[in-house]
Amino acid sequence: MQDKSESRPYRVENLLQAQFLMDRAWLRLLNAFTPEARGIAEAARTLGVTTEWLFRRVRRLERAELLTVQDCRPRAGRAVRLYRAVSPAFFVPFSLVPPETVGRHSRAQHLDLFETAIGRAFLRAPFDEHGWGFLTARASSGDVYFRIMREDGLLWADLGEAAPVMVSGWHLLKLTPRDARELQGELRALHERYARRAGEEPFLLGIFLADTSNVPGLEYARGDNGDA
Repeated sequence: MQDKSESRPYRVENLLQAQFLMDRAWLRLLNAFTPEARGIAEAARTLGVTTEWLFRRVRRLERAELLTVQDCRPRAGRAVRLYRAVSPAFFVPFSLVPPETVGRHSRAQHLDLFETAIGRAFLRAPFDEHGWGFLTARASSGDVYFRIMREDGLLWADLGEAAPVMVSGWHLLKLTPRDARELQGELRALHERYARRAGEEPFLLGIFLADTSNVPGLEYARGDNGDA
């Protein structure tokens, strides 16, 4: 077990630790014990979970040597263990976990949450009425697109404030390398601008942009495929 450094991230050397660190749910649990040491009861209140639920997971993180007991405090006749993450940051080399494995695991987990949220949105008004579905048609670019609409022609976009906050879609863009980098910078800046705001409601945001020029499977995609 290597010593923790405040200036450098902890370098992960085994697959078990890497598997925990690829999972954002486990990372959020670990983050509850960063940077100060905390008891399980206090961390459970912060996370909004039961102490019993958290205790089992803390034991797993401790066995993986990602959490350590920093101190013990007496309370009500028994010692309360204070746990702390072994480092505020971790470095997982690609030699241990390939980059596509990390991305696939993270995206799959959050895509499941995203699809669940969408499903629940369509159980509420106005989508709980009959007649809603999706329209697929040919775009002017030659590709196909999907649009959520009502059978009488009312589109999702026409609902205004009545529509739930949701953006879903994959877009195939034809860009120059310069335009692609400009778009990359704008997407990052957009996320950072809203990430600094302090609200009360949680929203899940996914941003994807990749060069697919040498990736098979998009041979027939020729333009913007629209969004739902």
